[in-house]
Amino acid sequence: MNISDKSPLNDLASLLSGLQEQTQSRAVAPAADSAAKPRQEDQVRISDRAKEFQKIHEAVSQAPDVRADKVAGLQEAIKAGTYNVKGQQVADKLISQTILDTIL
Repeated sequence: MNISDKSPLNDLASLLSGLQEQTQSRAVAPAADSAAKPRQEDQVRISDRAKEFQKIHEAVSQAPDVRADKVAGLQEAIKAGTYNVKGQQVADKLISQTILDTIL
């Protein structure tokens, strides 16, 4: 059995101190160079795909959440007593939704 005074904690401590020293030295170096070099402006370029996504997002957000014409038609059918739902359709939707909820 080999016993040494090097533990993973000592290795970690030395690694962290090395990183801190590098960070401090980098923080001082740019300050000295900033007087010599003019600052460059940051630039952002938005891809065509991102622009297209933005347009689609705006179109969807402007669309109404409820289709008022469809809701009005269903309300009239319910009031008139002519709205009829087939049990098989309800069962199919319930089963398919349950399967989707289980998968996702």
